[in-house]
Amino acid sequence: MRHGLWTMAALFPLCACTPAYPRLPPLPDKAPPFTTADAAFLQQANEHDLAQIAFGKLTSDHARSPEIKDNGTQVVKDYEAHRKSLSTLAGKHDLTLTTTLLADDQAKLDRLSKLHGKSFDRAYMTALRDESQSSGAAIASVFTTTKDSDVKTSATDLQKLDQRYISAAYSWLPQIATRRHKTGQK
Repeated sequence: MRHGLWTMAALFPLCACTPAYPRLPPLPDKAPPFTTADAAFLQQANEHDLAQIAFGKLTSDHARSPEIKDNGTQVVKDYEAHRKSLSTLAGKHDLTLTTTLLADDQAKLDRLSKLHGKSFDRAYMTALRDESQSSGAAIASVFTTTKDSDVKTSATDLQKLDQRYISAAYSWLPQIATRRHKTGQK
Protein backbone atom coordinates (compact mmCIF):
# COMPACT_ATOMS: atom_id res chain seq x y z
CA MET A 1 0.00 0.00 0.00
CA ARG A 2 2.86 2.32 0.81
CA HIS A 3 4.41 1.58 -2.48
CA GLY A 4 1.14 2.60 -4.26
CA LEU A 5 1.00 5.88 -2.35
CA TRP A 6 4.56 6.73 -3.28
CA THR A 7 3.87 5.95 -6.89
CA MET A 8 0.80 8.16 -6.90
CA ALA A 9 2.66 10.94 -5.13
CA ALA A 10 5.43 10.71 -7.71
CA LEU A 11 3.04 10.73 -10.68
CA PHE A 12 0.77 13.47 -9.34
CA PRO A 13 3.08 16.38 -10.36
CA LEU A 14 3.27 14.95 -13.85
CA CYS A 15 -0.47 15.42 -14.22
CA ALA A 16 0.07 19.15 -13.83
CA CYS A 17 2.37 19.08 -16.87
CA THR A 18 -0.28 17.91 -19.31
CA PRO A 19 -1.47 20.55 -21.69
CA ALA A 20 -4.65 22.30 -20.69
CA TYR A 21 -7.69 21.92 -22.85
CA PRO A 22 -8.43 25.02 -24.88
CA ARG A 23 -11.10 27.22 -23.47
CA LEU A 24 -14.28 27.62 -25.42
CA PRO A 25 -14.82 31.04 -26.87
CA PRO A 26 -17.47 33.07 -25.09
CA LEU A 27 -20.95 32.95 -26.54
CA PRO A 28 -21.84 35.99 -28.55
CA ASP A 29 -23.75 38.50 -26.56
CA LYS A 30 -27.30 39.07 -27.61
CA ALA A 31 -27.64 42.37 -29.39
CA PRO A 32 -28.81 45.05 -27.01
CA PRO A 33 -32.37 46.20 -27.50
CA PHE A 34 -32.99 49.19 -29.69
CA THR A 35 -33.64 52.57 -28.21
CA THR A 36 -37.23 53.71 -28.53
CA ALA A 37 -36.26 56.11 -31.31
CA ASP A 38 -34.44 53.39 -33.27
CA ALA A 39 -37.34 50.95 -32.93
CA ALA A 40 -39.79 53.66 -34.00
CA PHE A 41 -37.67 54.48 -37.06
CA LEU A 42 -37.47 50.83 -38.10
CA GLN A 43 -41.24 50.50 -37.82
CA GLN A 44 -41.78 53.70 -39.84
CA ALA A 45 -39.29 52.60 -42.48
CA ASN A 46 -40.97 49.21 -42.69
CA GLU A 47 -44.41 50.79 -43.08
CA HIS A 48 -43.01 53.08 -45.76
CA ASP A 49 -41.52 50.12 -47.61
CA LEU A 50 -44.83 48.24 -47.40
CA ALA A 51 -46.68 51.20 -48.93
CA GLN A 52 -44.18 51.63 -51.76
CA ILE A 53 -44.31 47.91 -52.53
CA ALA A 54 -48.12 47.89 -52.58
CA PHE A 55 -48.25 50.95 -54.85
CA GLY A 56 -45.62 49.47 -57.17
CA LYS A 57 -47.47 46.16 -57.53
CA LEU A 58 -50.49 47.97 -58.94
CA THR A 59 -48.54 49.30 -61.93
CA SER A 60 -48.47 45.97 -63.75
CA ASP A 61 -52.26 45.99 -64.23
CA HIS A 62 -53.22 49.64 -63.95
CA ALA A 63 -50.49 51.73 -65.61
CA ARG A 64 -50.69 52.81 -69.21
CA SER A 65 -47.09 53.84 -69.74
CA PRO A 66 -44.53 51.05 -70.07
CA GLU A 67 -42.02 53.28 -68.28
CA ILE A 68 -44.35 53.57 -65.29
CA LYS A 69 -44.78 49.78 -65.31
CA ASP A 70 -41.01 49.34 -65.36
CA ASN A 71 -40.66 51.91 -62.59
CA GLY A 72 -43.24 50.05 -60.50
CA THR A 73 -41.45 46.75 -60.99
CA GLN A 74 -38.16 48.33 -59.91
CA VAL A 75 -39.84 50.01 -56.90
CA VAL A 76 -41.15 46.64 -55.72
CA LYS A 77 -37.75 45.01 -56.15
CA ASP A 78 -35.81 47.79 -54.37
CA TYR A 79 -38.17 48.29 -51.46
CA GLU A 80 -38.57 44.54 -50.88
CA ALA A 81 -34.78 44.27 -50.64
CA HIS A 82 -34.71 47.18 -48.19
CA ARG A 83 -37.54 45.66 -46.17
CA LYS A 84 -35.64 42.36 -46.01
CA SER A 85 -32.58 44.14 -44.60
CA LEU A 86 -34.83 45.88 -42.05
CA SER A 87 -36.28 42.51 -41.01
CA THR A 88 -32.82 41.06 -40.56
CA LEU A 89 -31.72 44.02 -38.47
CA ALA A 90 -34.89 43.94 -36.38
CA GLY A 91 -34.55 40.18 -35.84
CA LYS A 92 -31.12 40.64 -34.27
CA HIS A 93 -32.74 42.83 -31.62
CA ASP A 94 -35.95 40.82 -31.11
CA LEU A 95 -38.11 43.45 -32.79
CA THR A 96 -41.04 42.26 -34.88
CA LEU A 97 -42.03 44.43 -37.83
CA THR A 98 -45.59 44.79 -39.03
CA THR A 99 -46.78 43.21 -42.24
CA THR A 100 -49.89 45.33 -42.78
CA LEU A 101 -50.34 48.77 -44.27
CA LEU A 102 -51.29 51.77 -42.18
CA ALA A 103 -54.90 52.90 -42.57
CA ASP A 104 -53.88 56.01 -44.56
CA ASP A 105 -51.72 53.97 -46.91
CA GLN A 106 -54.49 51.42 -47.35
CA ALA A 107 -56.89 54.24 -48.27
CA LYS A 108 -54.40 55.55 -50.87
CA LEU A 109 -53.99 52.03 -52.22
CA ASP A 110 -57.75 51.62 -52.48
CA ARG A 111 -58.04 54.90 -54.41
CA LEU A 112 -55.19 53.92 -56.73
CA SER A 113 -56.64 50.49 -57.39
CA LYS A 114 -59.78 52.09 -58.85
CA LEU A 115 -57.80 54.03 -61.47
CA HIS A 116 -56.46 52.88 -64.83
CA GLY A 117 -54.45 54.35 -67.70
CA LYS A 118 -53.28 57.95 -67.63
CA SER A 119 -55.21 58.83 -64.49
CA PHE A 120 -53.49 55.95 -62.68
CA ASP A 121 -50.09 56.99 -64.02
CA ARG A 122 -50.50 60.52 -62.63
CA ALA A 123 -51.94 59.38 -59.30
CA TYR A 124 -49.30 56.68 -58.88
CA MET A 125 -46.37 59.02 -59.50
CA THR A 126 -47.88 61.59 -57.15
CA ALA A 127 -48.39 58.93 -54.45
CA LEU A 128 -44.85 57.64 -54.97
CA ARG A 129 -43.43 61.14 -54.63
CA ASP A 130 -45.56 62.04 -51.61
CA GLU A 131 -44.80 58.79 -49.80
CA SER A 132 -41.06 59.22 -50.40
CA GLN A 133 -41.11 62.81 -49.19
CA SER A 134 -43.05 61.90 -46.07
CA SER A 135 -40.25 59.69 -44.77
CA GLY A 136 -37.69 62.51 -44.94
CA ALA A 137 -38.31 63.79 -41.40
CA ALA A 138 -37.95 60.33 -39.86
CA ILE A 139 -34.72 59.74 -41.76
CA ALA A 140 -33.29 63.11 -40.74
CA SER A 141 -34.00 62.48 -37.07
CA VAL A 142 -32.19 59.14 -37.16
CA PHE A 143 -28.90 60.74 -38.13
CA THR A 144 -28.97 62.98 -35.05
CA THR A 145 -30.40 60.55 -32.48
CA THR A 146 -29.03 57.06 -33.10
CA LYS A 147 -25.67 55.64 -32.20
CA ASP A 148 -26.35 52.33 -33.95
CA SER A 149 -24.36 52.15 -37.19
CA ASP A 150 -26.73 49.55 -38.68
CA VAL A 151 -29.71 51.85 -38.18
CA LYS A 152 -27.78 54.73 -39.78
CA THR A 153 -26.90 52.52 -42.74
CA SER A 154 -30.53 51.51 -43.13
CA ALA A 155 -31.60 55.16 -43.01
CA THR A 156 -29.01 56.09 -45.61
CA ASP A 157 -30.17 53.29 -47.91
CA LEU A 158 -33.78 54.39 -47.54
CA GLN A 159 -32.84 58.00 -48.21
CA LYS A 160 -31.07 57.00 -51.44
CA LEU A 161 -34.05 54.91 -52.57
CA ASP A 162 -36.48 57.71 -51.86
CA GLN A 163 -34.36 60.28 -53.66
CA ARG A 164 -34.13 58.04 -56.71
CA TYR A 165 -37.90 57.65 -56.91
CA ILE A 166 -38.68 61.27 -56.06
CA SER A 167 -36.47 62.24 -58.99
CA ALA A 168 -38.25 59.72 -61.20
CA ALA A 169 -41.62 61.09 -60.15
CA TYR A 170 -40.63 64.67 -60.87
CA SER A 171 -39.25 63.71 -64.27
CA TRP A 172 -42.38 61.75 -65.26
CA LEU A 173 -45.14 63.95 -63.86
CA PRO A 174 -44.85 66.67 -66.55
CA GLN A 175 -44.88 64.05 -69.30
CA ILE A 176 -48.06 62.37 -68.09
CA ALA A 177 -49.91 65.51 -67.02
CA THR A 178 -52.85 66.55 -69.10
CA ARG A 179 -53.97 70.11 -69.39
CA ARG A 180 -57.51 71.10 -69.98
CA HIS A 181 -58.11 74.37 -71.73
CA LYS A 182 -61.42 76.08 -71.90
CA THR A 183 -62.10 77.52 -75.30
CA GLY A 184 -64.30 80.42 -76.13
CA GLN A 185 -63.78 82.28 -72.86
CA LYS A 186 -62.29 85.73 -72.80
